[in-house]
Parts: sequence; structure tokens; C-alpha cells
Amino acid sequence: MLTLLEIARLLKRARVTTGPVEVSPDLRGWAYDRPPVKPPAYLGLALSDFAYGYCPTGRNLYLKYVTGERPAANKTLAEGQALHAALFKAVEDFKKYAYAGAPMSPSLEGVPEDVRPKAEALYKYVASRLLGEHSYAHAARLARGRDAAAFYAAPIATQVVVDGAPLGLGYVVADGVALGAVVEFKFGPSQNVEAALAGYAMAIEAEWGVPIDYGIHVQISVNAAVEYRAVAHPLGDAARAKFLEARDEAIDIVASGRDPGAAPECPRTCPFFHICHADRSR
Repeated sequence: MLTLLEIARLLKRARVTTGPVEVSPDLRGWAYDRPPVKPPAYLGLALSDFAYGYCPTGRNLYLKYVTGERPAANKTLAEGQALHAALFKAVEDFKKYAYAGAPMSPSLEGVPEDVRPKAEALYKYVASRLLGEHSYAHAARLARGRDAAAFYAAPIATQVVVDGAPLGLGYVVADGVALGAVVEFKFGPSQNVEAALAGYAMAIEAEWGVPIDYGIHVQISVNAAVEYRAVAHPLGDAARAKFLEARDEAIDIVASGRDPGAAPECPRTCPFFHICHADRSR
């Protein structure tokens, strides 16, 4: 999806427009043994359950972790999962092609029937871009071998898993890491992106001990055509503090067993909508 040159340009633009990223030493992920990074409790929460702030009151945490309610499946979530899988499969298949000449073909097994056209279109779009960039790298003699050519076209390591325990979280899965930046792909409404990216960055810092100063948010639309917009966010003190505030509030809700109540307005895509708004979910 994002080539080496695209990512490099995104990061360069962020550096030029915002200046150097200022991060206080006590807000790095590796400062997990002392406040404010040290969590109030170690509950193994999922970062995605709170960092984006999709639930206005955080009641999803109470329902999932305190009362043990099961989230309901819905079309929007299923589509997002299928499209993420198609994107990751295209990147993986491209690397198999680049290193071993394996043919690329979308796998639609298990994909809901109504989502298959979008998943196939996304796979083919990503595959076409990567193959084109790969051919260009060879034609322009930008790569001396297979490894360099593959890296030039697809420098993103996808589905990177780190242990979030030092931050009071469960295992944290970042969509991607590239050129020292964390990458997240979104197919639906996105809010609090900088705070969420900061959370992924801090989890990686805690695990690897290397600084992650930028996050790249890629918003993708798959309709008649595939379109995307990528923005690099500096992950300075403000984004990190916002993430820690959300994390500490989430931990407080679960540790205290406090029901924050349902919000007056909730997105119907919330998997707990049927519980908080039973009268409106029919």
C-alpha cells in the first residue's frame, strides 16, 4: 500500500511542518516502571477497547471486562476485519512473489458474500501497486538484489505483536511498522487517532527500547474504486498524555467495577449497542 518513497515523504513532510518531535523522557514507553507510564493496575486490557474513544463513556469496558457480556457481531466490524485481512494478505503474497516468484491470488475463503467484491478489489489494488513499484525498482536499478527490491516496494512489516503488559495492556498488535514509525490502516470512522498511535508507539518502545516518534494513519475507502489518504502524526507529549489519560480511565472503570452508564448517542456499529440501547436496537 505505502511504498518506501511515500513513507519517507510523509515523514519528511511531518518534520518540516511541525519541527522536531519533543518527547519527555518520562513519557517514553520504556519508562514503564514509574509514573505516569506505569499503570495503576495490570489488567491486560485491549488497547483498541479504549484508545480510539469509540464509546463516549467507556461503558464497553464495563460490559466486556466486568459483567462479561459478549459483543454482538455486525456487518461493519465484519467488513473491516475482512478488508484488513485482504490488505495483509496482499502484502504477504507480494513478498512471496518478490523472494520466490510465487503467484499472487486473493483468498476469499471465509469472507462474507457481500464483502467479497470489496476484499477482492482491495487485494488487486494493493497487489498492482506493489508489483508496479517492484518493477520500477528493478528498471531504475534502485535495487541490487531481491531483498532491496522487496523493501523498496513494501517496507512495512505488518501485524507486529508486542507484549503490552508493561503498560497494563494485553498483547498489542500494530497494523504495521515502517522506517521507525507505527502504521494503522482504518476503513471506517476514525477518532482520537493520535492518542491511539501513541499507545502503539509506547508499547513498542517498552518492548524494543527504541524510540517511535511518528505514527502514520492510512484512511482507506473501498467503493467503486480504492482510494486512500495517509497522514504522518508526530507522537509528542500531548498525544502520549492523552493516551495515558484514556488508559488510566479505562483501568479505573474495570478495577472499580464502576458502570459509567450508556451515552445518549452511540454509534450503531458498537458491538454492545444492543445492550445499552435495547429499545432502539430492533
